Amino acid sequence: MAETKSLEQALAEAFHQADAVEAPLDERLRFYLGESRKLLPDLEATYDQLVARIQANGADVFVPAVGDKLPDFVMSDSEGRLVDLASLLEKGPLVISFNRGPWCDYCGLELHALARAYPEIVAAGGEVVAIVPETAKYAKVLQRTRDLPFRVLTDLDLAYALSLGLVFWVGDKIKETYRQFGIDLEQFQGNGGWFLPIPATLVVGKDGRVKARFVDPDFRHRLGMENILRALAEAE
Repeated sequence: MAETKSLEQALAEAFHQADAVEAPLDERLRFYLGESRKLLPDLEATYDQLVARIQANGADVFVPAVGDKLPDFVMSDSEGRLVDLASLLEKGPLVISFNRGPWCDYCGLELHALARAYPEIVAAGGEVVAIVPETAKYAKVLQRTRDLPFRVLTDLDLAYALSLGLVFWVGDKIKETYRQFGIDLEQFQGNGGWFLPIPATLVVGKDGRVKARFVDPDFRHRLGMENILRALAEAE
């Protein structure tokens, strides 16, 4: 137990160090990945294999291309209120970030970057939502623990992510490793599938069309804030 606690503390320290780096998001992610490879070499090697498997199957085939319309959705937020894409777009362009959950530090780094950029996003007329497969209880945990100023929506049973081709099975090895860390997707998501979304970030204009998109099976890579702000500046 002491070893597990020590590892958890080391990972938490690595996260805070990465989050504090005065650099673009991709550099923060690289820093954290480097530390994680030192602390969890087997897990990161398994992630490398998983990413290669997903990439071989294609990961962005069903995600609308830039210029295409994004399909509508209706989801509940962390307060249990129903939210649909059309109503979100009434106020202006929208940044949509698909994430894995409050336990994912790579997601945490991106979400913190979005939170820091949020005043600029709002000033550009935009809004942000994060979408996770966790139930409202854990969506609320994510919003609180990451101190997010924007809504977190629940994609129940990953239905919307699945419609965009953004769903993969974690595999038995990662499943057992996650359980050792207390990451129980059955509990978090309310189902026994052990599926996760491929993290993706979309900037959608008020007209419902995609202005920028980032889809990468390697969840350790994310869209930079400079790209998001540029897309918002060009959005209708």
